[in-house]
Amino acid sequence: MSTSRGWSAVKPKGFTLVEVLVAMALLVILLGVAVRYFASTSALARDTQAKSELQDRVRMVFQVVTGDLQMAGARYWNAGSANRAFTLPLGKVLEGTGSGVQDTLSLYYVTSLRDQNQACRRVNYDFQGDTLRRSDVNATPTTGSDCAEPSPSFQPLAEGILALDIRYVCSDGTPQDTPACGAAAYPRSAIVEVVGYSLTPVQNPGPATLTTHTGHQVTCPSQRACYALRQEVLMPNLKPLPQ
Repeated sequence: MSTSRGWSAVKPKGFTLVEVLVAMALLVILLGVAVRYFASTSALARDTQAKSELQDRVRMVFQVVTGDLQMAGARYWNAGSANRAFTLPLGKVLEGTGSGVQDTLSLYYVTSLRDQNQACRRVNYDFQGDTLRRSDVNATPTTGSDCAEPSPSFQPLAEGILALDIRYVCSDGTPQDTPACGAAAYPRSAIVEVVGYSLTPVQNPGPATLTTHTGHQVTCPSQRACYALRQEVLMPNLKPLPQ
């Protein structure tokens, strides 16, 4: 007697083409979301860094300029029991131009933070494009007490500075664009405003223009963030000495 044995078909294990395509589509979507997230996060980090660098640069310029203005007219060098009085150039202790927002500045002072043979300083500011430059040269006399008048030697202080806008307030209350207050008054204080822009583009730059305290409008470069600092600083050393 013969017998027959039947074989049943066995379904192969694995993924069908449709399942593979669906999985690939989901993977592509997830990768796209991840790429967009990391790109957005990276752009936000770049913008934050650019704006932070801008604020630090403007603050640095502001502190240096206001520090020089506060020292303008200081005449005495002191180191313990050693003291020396210097004579600053008559009529040139503080000079400046104020026709726009990129003001220039020239001033003299004596500082006890340096040695006696480097105590008298001549400091100047000017612009080369949007780069603010500063000169700090030794004006200490080799003999006598009259400070010299050396030529400036400018070095870049900061890039991307749109404005150094200074308005002087005279002792009689009169505001001036230059420190020339006349014979009956002297520059009592200065309102200083510094405006700078980010050196790299940002996604959300903010206002396209800023108006300084003197009424001048400053235009920010395209896709660049702008930042401004303003403060009034006293200049106590410019008060005339009692006769």
